Amino acid sequence: MSVALKTKTRAGFLDEWRGIALVCMLFYHTAYDLYAIFGVALPLFTSPFYVNLQRFIGYSFILISGIACCYSHSNLRRGAICFGCGMLMTLGTAVAMPDQLILFGVLHFLGVSMMLFALLRKALEHIPTVWGIAGSLLLFLVTMPLSQGWIGLEPFRLMLPQGLYINPLFPLGFYGAGFSSADYYPLFPWFFLFLAGSFWGRYWKSGKMPQFVYRTDFRALAFVGRHTILIYLVHQPVIYGALLLWFALM
Repeated sequence: MSVALKTKTRAGFLDEWRGIALVCMLFYHTAYDLYAIFGVALPLFTSPFYVNLQRFIGYSFILISGIACCYSHSNLRRGAICFGCGMLMTLGTAVAMPDQLILFGVLHFLGVSMMLFALLRKALEHIPTVWGIAGSLLLFLVTMPLSQGWIGLEPFRLMLPQGLYINPLFPLGFYGAGFSSADYYPLFPWFFLFLAGSFWGRYWKSGKMPQFVYRTDFRALAFVGRHTILIYLVHQPVIYGALLLWFALM
């Protein structure tokens, strides 16, 4: 997910990829609302298909946003806008659907990540691209079990102090009893995946990717991808309202 970028070397496939992820997200959230809010029995919702669909959506938005940071000279502004939209989601869910409250969802995460990238950009430029991608992915894998109280790669585990797991640290990935967020992407481990995308973005920007990524072959998907923020902000109220009306009429 990303604020639209204006650049002469825009990679059209990024818009299309973002559009695909957004369409998948609309499908996923419709199924989620049916299952979690309206109590419709959907056995497939807990199947590997839906689990992998959720992963594809999240991984796509994070990688694309990381790549896009290489094209932008205003990541602080973009990040502030994205985080502000995340806070609107927090306010909206708090008022309309408190049982589905979003405290640190993908918009919050991407906004903070963009701003952190802007602050770290000069330092990151000293890291070779291949090492940056490999190191970021390794750190992503190492910190994936953080919510379970440890980091590392099996069979090597480093147990973390339980004193870290307090609710004020939830943006970092540490949270205690009672914490809940309907959409939750903490900085760790996800910031490392974002960084991997930013290092990968060097290849995109320098024209070293396959030529098809610089074309726009599916303009409808690209259009959707260029308006991701707006669609993301309005899609849940629209889906929820449509389902509410449907079940009222039925």
